[in-house]
Amino acid sequence: MSEQTLFFKATRPDGTDFYTGTVDYGAALASGDTIRLDSDETEFPGPGWLHLATVPTECDGMTWPCRLFEVEPVREFHRGEVTRTRSGAVRSEFCRSCAHEAFGPQGEQVAALIERARCLTAAEIKRLHAARDAARNAAWDAAWDAAWGAAGYAAGYAARYAARDAAWDAAWDAAWYAAGYAARDAAWGAAGDAAGYAAGSLVARDLISTDAYDTLTRPWGEVIGPIHPDDPDMRRGA
Repeated sequence: MSEQTLFFKATRPDGTDFYTGTVDYGAALASGDTIRLDSDETEFPGPGWLHLATVPTECDGMTWPCRLFEVEPVREFHRGEVTRTRSGAVRSEFCRSCAHEAFGPQGEQVAALIERARCLTAAEIKRLHAARDAARNAAWDAAWDAAWGAAGYAAGYAARYAARDAAWDAAWDAAWYAAGYAARDAAWGAAGDAAGYAAGSLVARDLISTDAYDTLTRPWGEVIGPIHPDDPDMRRGA
């Protein structure tokens, strides 16, 4: 077995696996039971293996909301050859649940941003539209490419895309109810971009340049306010 004893598994909020919804990791944590997968449905690293991650931000198939478990493999163990962040075990014991850590060091702030996106008002969405249009240029695209390249696997692609998609979905839902029918398509794009890119950048905040982070979070920051305690307040008059 690897020298590392704890690994990570992300599940649906009810504690069941994302893939089938039938393996109850939450119940295993509550009961102290060891999980063994008898099904031959899984493909990596072979039938009957549980997917685990070596870092909390790279749990396979993760979406938000989720639960995140610390896991200790029991007996047979396999470190993946396809990616350095994926491993497997025949049996696993579940030690504790720690959901926000699925998004990394800024997990609590990412979750708060997603929840804030759910309650955007029509006025905020209109201002996000203007702020997004003002910011979306060649510098924006370059910042996005640089941010993702600089962060690499360290921030966790699974976490960044899960955060971005969850924030997009939350903002889109808010835009649907808050914007007039004729403005919905534009509102979806603007609110979704502002929230999604802010959330994705927040996950990698400690790994990307300040310039890239500020560029990508500016539309949200100018309208809603700072998304991290150490961020400057970009709102006018602040």
